[in-house]
Amino acid sequence: MTISRFRALLIASFLSLVAALVIGLLPGGYSPALADAYSSEPSPWLQMDDRAPIALLLTLLAVLTLLAAAVAGFIGLFLLTRWGRTLSLCLTLLGLPLYLVLGPILMSPLEAMFTEASTLLWGACLALAYCSPLATRIEAGATGP
Repeated sequence: MTISRFRALLIASFLSLVAALVIGLLPGGYSPALADAYSSEPSPWLQMDDRAPIALLLTLLAVLTLLAAAVAGFIGLFLLTRWGRTLSLCLTLLGLPLYLVLGPILMSPLEAMFTEASTLLWGACLALAYCSPLATRIEAGATGP
């Protein structure tokens, strides 16, 4: 695995995520009946509390902090730094339990496809950063070709 191919995988993961976000903002991704069924789902337990505005504010602050750290980890991984690799892995593992508090999620098939592609590419990048000849370059701190 060359550094340029590794960086291309990172960029492809990011672009797939951006595509999923853009497609999610477009109207008409699913039927009105499905949208009505989704809106009738119970709220996640975090939003059911009497202190919901405070909990939502704290959740928003935590998500924004995680997002800033994820951008830093992505840049560090792109630059082949040890801290970027470690930060990216830790944030990925810490982000998994967030799915438990999000509640149900509705996505169009195209949005789900790009989300899955981004997730798979990100996992491949993390695996390559730890279990490939690229890992020795990261350990040595080399950023050359």
